[in-house]
Amino acid sequence: MGIIEWLNTNSGAIIGIAIVVLVIIMAYYAYLTRRLLKANNTPEIAISLRPHEAHIHCVMLCIENIGTGAARNIQFQTDLSFKPDGERSFEDVSFLKNGIDYLSPGEKIEHFLVSVIGKLDKLKETPLEIGVTYTDSVKTAHQRAFHLDFGEDEGYARVGKPPLFEIAEATQKLQEDVNRIATGSRKPVILTEPLFEHSIRNHTDFLEKRISQFPRNIQGKILQKVDFLIQEQDREIREKSQNDETETDANSS
Repeated sequence: MGIIEWLNTNSGAIIGIAIVVLVIIMAYYAYLTRRLLKANNTPEIAISLRPHEAHIHCVMLCIENIGTGAARNIQFQTDLSFKPDGERSFEDVSFLKNGIDYLSPGEKIEHFLVSVIGKLDKLKETPLEIGVTYTDSVKTAHQRAFHLDFGEDEGYARVGKPPLFEIAEATQKLQEDVNRIATGSRKPVILTEPLFEHSIRNHTDFLEKRISQFPRNIQGKILQKVDFLIQEQDREIREKSQNDETETDANSS
């Protein structure tokens, strides 16, 4: 009887304590829920230099959202006058100059930066410094800074062909086998591109296979010469275009 009388006498205090405990539990639960929702909706922008899947001497600038939430209003801070290939500056890379409005989780943007053939030693002397700011879905600001070294992938090599190339070749072979079974003969080849472009692509594939048969040091020398010839052709085209513009302005005046 004593306990019952005590409870009846202090029922108001007991109810008050119970309410306070319940409020604390609910507040803690709300805090955990908020942290869980924030963790599941937080973007994370990563910037890296990666070799191209098919041509490992080509360096790609990769911007990727590795977080679980969408990144918005992405802005980059870097030296826009930097010229990785000696000709084109970061000023020509639109997303570095103007930013990116939206990048969903797992979405990636890659931009060809430079071919390292004959340039790696010089590129290693000037690492890239790129800062990035962005907001999440609740407009919370985030900021990151990245130090990118061109020498990180030095000595990188790939065994076999890239997976996408192997899948494409296997799919093409399977399609050819099915056609032979269904028709009993080879079907005529129907070109879906201009004959000149088809011939150029076949010739390029043939040269790539021939180059891959040489030792690795010889491959590097061949690719270096090809890169030099391409640069010379680009220079001649630009000079011809400038001369044509000059002649046009002179004739019009």
